Amino acid sequence: MRKKAENTTIKERLINAAWELFLEKGYDATTVNEIIERSQTSRGSFYHHFRGKEDLIFSLAYFFDNDYDKWLESLSPDLSAVDKLIAFDEFILDNLEHSPYISFFQTLYGLQVMTQGTRYILNPKRRYYQILNQLVKEGFDSEEIISSESYTEISEKIASLERGLTYDWCLQQQRYSLLHYGHGIVCTYLESLRAH
Repeated sequence: MRKKAENTTIKERLINAAWELFLEKGYDATTVNEIIERSQTSRGSFYHHFRGKEDLIFSLAYFFDNDYDKWLESLSPDLSAVDKLIAFDEFILDNLEHSPYISFFQTLYGLQVMTQGTRYILNPKRRYYQILNQLVKEGFDSEEIISSESYTEISEKIASLERGLTYDWCLQQQRYSLLHYGHGIVCTYLESLRAH
């Protein structure tokens, strides 16, 4: 058990050091050696946890996931399932639009498309997917959402919409409000799920 705790600490130190350097110097200008030196770990530790520097930029998804539990705690239990989904989408898009990591989004999306292996942004164990599935399932259980598709299929459609809108926003160099434009599109889909 102690070994696992030590590994988690080393991994967190590597992630924190990498993101300090990415914010200071930029992703391209940061080297693996600098990350190892800043984190006061070893080359062996680095490659035990990560295949390369790109794995560290993929960890950005988890920074966003850290905020979701706080958001969920603040959510009114009186809201309907669809209204909770609408509120969740608004929170996500607002967080993306006002993120201190906004300059890394294009690199993140580009590398996720080009590299082989795990797509961290698609990892079903992420808190984002757990909450999304929970909210859609709540809609199914309460019969507020009635569909021939499963709740996981609907969750994936919502996630695809949010990813696609964010990717397009990056391609457009953030020239418009992701929250204003994207939220309207996602809301149209979410409202179509509401049983009448």
